[in-house]
Amino acid sequence: MKRTLTRVLFGLGLSALVAPAVAKAETPPEVSLRSVTALGTGCPSGSVRAIVASDRQYIALVDGALAASAGPGVPPSEQRVFCQVILDLDHTPGYSYAVTNAYGYRGSAELDAGVTATVGVERYFTGELGENPVQTTLRGPFAERFVVREPADAVGPFSPCGASRPLNIRTAVNVSVLGNPAGAGRIRLTPAWGIEVLRLHWRRCG
Repeated sequence: MKRTLTRVLFGLGLSALVAPAVAKAETPPEVSLRSVTALGTGCPSGSVRAIVASDRQYIALVDGALAASAGPGVPPSEQRVFCQVILDLDHTPGYSYAVTNAYGYRGSAELDAGVTATVGVERYFTGELGENPVQTTLRGPFAERFVVREPADAVGPFSPCGASRPLNIRTAVNVSVLGNPAGAGRIRLTPAWGIEVLRLHWRRCG
């Protein structure tokens, strides 16, 4: 797993051929991950791996796919699935950071008429207010692949200066048959590259 992550980050360090065009900001001289924790129905403990790129501009995150379904005979526990990743980042004091998803998500859904599916992403630092850069609803009848990307200005929240607080990233998929109790639906979501690439945005405190 670590070898795969290293290959991805090596490619990111070589060029920005497919990366969004952004101005390169000053980065702290030291950045590392203290820990990575996963919880939720969509990612059992120990199922997530992460590594910081050598240029301190990206984090590669392996967190797998999320899948939800609803309909006759489907238990309620499968209708809403989420994965919450908690990143405890250690860096040189005097800096604040935020992350954005560099390439977005791709997925597929099959929904009967009246059935809906939602994709949601929330980011927040422990003890702080969060933001929802992704909130998408698909409505049946629907049977195709789709792509979800964050808005270009969806940078934030930034970590509080003078405090070390873990970053929480919660991704959830949900299927609802309230509009058609006899109907059925399913959705599957994965990072666009198979590995989620988080871009780090740094700024000086003070």
